[in-house]
Amino acid sequence: MTNAPLYDAAKHRITELVRGRDPQTPVAATPGWSVKDVVAHLAGGLRDFVDRRFDGVESGEWGERQVRDRRDNSLEDAFAEWDANRSLAEPLFDSPMGSVLISEVVQHEHDLRAALGAPGDRDGVAVRSALTKPLQQLDQRMRENDVPALRITLEHGDRVLGHGEPAGTLRTTSFELMRAIGGRRSADQIKALDWDGDPDVWISSLALFGRHRPEPFEE
Repeated sequence: MTNAPLYDAAKHRITELVRGRDPQTPVAATPGWSVKDVVAHLAGGLRDFVDRRFDGVESGEWGERQVRDRRDNSLEDAFAEWDANRSLAEPLFDSPMGSVLISEVVQHEHDLRAALGAPGDRDGVAVRSALTKPLQQLDQRMRENDVPALRITLEHGDRVLGHGEPAGTLRTTSFELMRAIGGRRSADQIKALDWDGDPDVWISSLALFGRHRPEPFEE
């Protein structure tokens, strides 16, 4: 099944959410970026996916470059570029890249919702789909590093990450898990979730990009 409808729905929600708002509104989930910058990143990032340009992903420079290169553009410029790059990206949605694009757009949708005081769409298929690729990546990382297996209990069922019998359980929602592993929660916030077992065993493994947020983030 193609991921295109899920991506387009999130893109539409973001467009409706942002239009008519102050484009310079700070987005606390992505420090240093404004609403306009997040949209510019989504537009530029989609083109980088098309071009297979991923230099600087690990360091964070990948996204910073997209924002920096578009600093003088307007929000409407960002939307126009996003539309153009969405057409170019059509083949990606039926490839393994499709689930990565869903994770990217849905995570940033909720960054923008938090910035604009408009929470919503936390318990639908979009958030669950946004976890598909990150959980695959975390599972692989835990197996490669011999981290004890962890059972994660979500509202729609259980998932075991790692190899063998689970040595602990984390009970949370899909939304909270998405935000936690995506760098939108501090280590202390993650440790305060509903755990069976010592969260310190898994806390570093649950940082998808190698780091948790240094300060708590509430939304």
